[in-house]
Amino acid sequence: MNTGEPRRIGPYEVLGRLGVGGQGTVYLAQGEAGRVAIKVIHAQGAADPRARRRFADEVAIASRVPRAYTAMIIDAAIDRDQPYIVSEYVEGPSLQELVERHGPLPGAALERLATYTATALAAIHGAGVVHRDLKPANVIIGPDGPRVVDFGIARALEATTALTTPVGTPAYLAPEQVEGADADVGPPVDVHAWAATVYFAATGRALFAGSNVAFIINRVLNEVPDVRVMPEPLRTLVADCLRKDPARRPTAMELLGRLVGYRSGNAQATLPRTVILPATLGTLKETTTLGSGPAADIVIAGAGIAPAHATVRKVSAGYRLHDHSGGLGTFIDGRPVLYATLRPGDRFRIGTAVLRLTEAGELERVRLGALYAARWWLLLLLAAVLAVAVIVAVTG
Repeated sequence: MNTGEPRRIGPYEVLGRLGVGGQGTVYLAQGEAGRVAIKVIHAQGAADPRARRRFADEVAIASRVPRAYTAMIIDAAIDRDQPYIVSEYVEGPSLQELVERHGPLPGAALERLATYTATALAAIHGAGVVHRDLKPANVIIGPDGPRVVDFGIARALEATTALTTPVGTPAYLAPEQVEGADADVGPPVDVHAWAATVYFAATGRALFAGSNVAFIINRVLNEVPDVRVMPEPLRTLVADCLRKDPARRPTAMELLGRLVGYRSGNAQATLPRTVILPATLGTLKETTTLGSGPAADIVIAGAGIAPAHATVRKVSAGYRLHDHSGGLGTFIDGRPVLYATLRPGDRFRIGTAVLRLTEAGELERVRLGALYAARWWLLLLLAAVLAVAVIVAVTG
C-alpha cells in the first residue's frame, strides 16, 4: 500500500487502492462479511448538515436497487469529513480496461453486454435511482457477467458539494446534463450514457472525444453521432438512445424489451433474441455468456414490458441459477430468488414457464396440464370433505 493511504476506514481494514477519480478514491477493504469496495468521497462543502442529510437519503434510496447486474450498496458513513460509501466488491476488469487490453467486443458478446447493462439500468431506474455517471469504467466484468457500479453516487455527491460543473464524465454526458438544466436530468441521461458505453464496447473509441472539456461539451450539444460503424440491429437502437431530446429516447424498460425481442406499444423496432430458447430450451453446452463457464440464457415473455430473464451456469457444485429480473422473475417453491444452486431434477419457474434441469444438463419445460388437473382434483376432494364436515356439525 502507498505511503499516506489509510489503514482503516471505519470498521473496514484497507487492503489496497483500486482507483481514483473526480468523485473520490476507491479502496479494496476487508469487513466482517468479506471483501468490499469503499469509495471515499472528496471533501468539498460536506460540512453543511442539510447536505449530509440529503446524501444519506440518496444513498438509502440507492441501497434498495436489486443486485442483479449491479454492485449492491452495503453501508455508508455521513458523519466524517470525507463521507464514504461501501459496496459489494466485484472482482474483474472494467469494460474500459477490457476493451483497451483486448479490443472491441465481437457480435454475440457485444449484444450480451448491451442486454446485461440494460437489465441493470432497468433495475436502477425501477428503484427510483438515476445513475448519472454510467460509463465503461463503471461496468465491471465480473466472473458471473457484467455489473454496473457507482449507481446513485453521483447524485449523492451533488448533495454534499457545491459544484458548478456537471457531475460525470464529459464524453458520456447527455446534452441536458452539460446544459446545467437540473430539472431535466432524469432517467433519459442514463439511456444516453448506455448508448455511448455500448458504442465504446463496439468500437474501442469514445463517442464524443476531444482534447479539452469545452470541445467535448460542444460536440455533445451540437453533433449528431455517426454510429454507422456499429452492426445492426444495435445500430438503430443506439441511435434512438442518443437523441438530443430526452423525451424521444426509449425508457430503460423499453430498451430492455427491444434488446430481448419483446415488442411493446412504444417500441417500433425489436432486436433478435441473443440466446432465447422458447419451447425446447436446449443444453447448457450449446451457449456461452460474457462470464465464465458454459451457460444458457433463458428469456420468457411475461407480464409487463420486460420479460423474465435468468441464466443457468455450470459450476463445480452443480448448476447456478441467476435471476436478472431483480428477484421478481424467477421462483423456486413459490419464493422469488436472485441466486440458487440447482441439481438434476430440480424445478424452477421463470415468468410463465416451469423448467426442470435434467440429468444430462438440459433444461426442459414441465408440462403442467396433468399437474394442474391433479391440483383441481385435490381441491375438489378437500372441498367435499369440508362440506361433509360442515353438514355433520350442523345436523349433529
